[in-house]
Amino acid sequence: MTRTFEPSLNVDLGREIDNFRAELRTWLSRNVPKDYSSANESDDYELRRKWQSTLFDAGWAGIAWPETYGGRGAGPLQQFVYYEEMARAGAPEPVNQPGLILFGPTLMVYGSEELKRRYLPRMLSADDIWCQGFSEPEAGSDLASVRTRAEIQDGHFVVTGQKIWTSFATHAQKCALLCRTSDTEKPHAGLTMLILDLEQPAVEVKPIRQITGDDLEFGQLFIDRAHVPIDHVAGEIGGGWKFAMKMLEFERSDLGLHNHAALTRRVKAAAELVREALKQGTLAAADAHALKQRLADVWSRCGLLRQFNLAVAQGLANGVNPGPQSSLLRLYWSELSQAIGELEYDCVGPDAPLASEFAHEYLYSKHTTIASGAQQIQRDIAAQRYLGLPR
Repeated sequence: MTRTFEPSLNVDLGREIDNFRAELRTWLSRNVPKDYSSANESDDYELRRKWQSTLFDAGWAGIAWPETYGGRGAGPLQQFVYYEEMARAGAPEPVNQPGLILFGPTLMVYGSEELKRRYLPRMLSADDIWCQGFSEPEAGSDLASVRTRAEIQDGHFVVTGQKIWTSFATHAQKCALLCRTSDTEKPHAGLTMLILDLEQPAVEVKPIRQITGDDLEFGQLFIDRAHVPIDHVAGEIGGGWKFAMKMLEFERSDLGLHNHAALTRRVKAAAELVREALKQGTLAAADAHALKQRLADVWSRCGLLRQFNLAVAQGLANGVNPGPQSSLLRLYWSELSQAIGELEYDCVGPDAPLASEFAHEYLYSKHTTIASGAQQIQRDIAAQRYLGLPR
């Protein structure tokens, strides 16, 4: 009997969730594009945009969004299952993730009805691609140090500054831009979130090429007296910090529902690589044993991560926010992602083509302990807010 390296829990989520999973699995089996490769994200940008449009037309885009805004109104357990089935089917990631997961849900909470009416439908359908303008050269994990400045002149905002590591900036038309509108004793109190149109001469976008060779995910923004209409404040003037923290809250919650799913698929692929390496019979007994031990380790850790994330989903379904525990889960996920990448790399060797999926995943995993708050920042958060240790 062939073993399946797919962590699972014998947990009954109920008939409604099982029916949801079956419906989605059937739809994916008929609609997932066959020519997608995560190792060629830059080339597959248009495919991913078309894929999000396909999801939108079928009612599978932004499933957690309220039906009022074109979503499905799915709860956390349905979201948990949704991500598992998307990963299981090898489906592309929708191209407008910052909009779907971060800015859209936050705009629903704090945005005006006019902004929601204007931007949410096009965000969901991928007619408008969004990016997140948070980090700057002098303000990475410390968002309160943002220097990009916006001043009101002649009835609109004039914005000048620079952003870096801006997700999906190279293809985006709109940016959720965190900027400084006043100088206050408490730096975070002088921040405002604006909706910036990137398609204007005052904004220059330059891609950042990563070690994977991709230049889709990140870009730099150089802003020199760009104009933003006065009514394009997301929330309220001076309320940018609150808006940004809500966005990050949505990101943490979403990550806790899905980060195990893609890793499960990678562990299954790593298992095949280990089998091939062992089949060749060229490894010393000690090396072969160590390889099997490493596979067992990442497989077990992936199963535990799934269990942790299911607990998060069940908690959210009962109105319990994971809070600082999300920092612990992010640490766990980031280190596991790198361990899987290193196992894959050791199986395929340094001569594997850079364009191969395994080389790509190995290189890509290097960012996981930096993105969305570096590993050290996550440890500080967990220590202070979860364990109650002093600063």
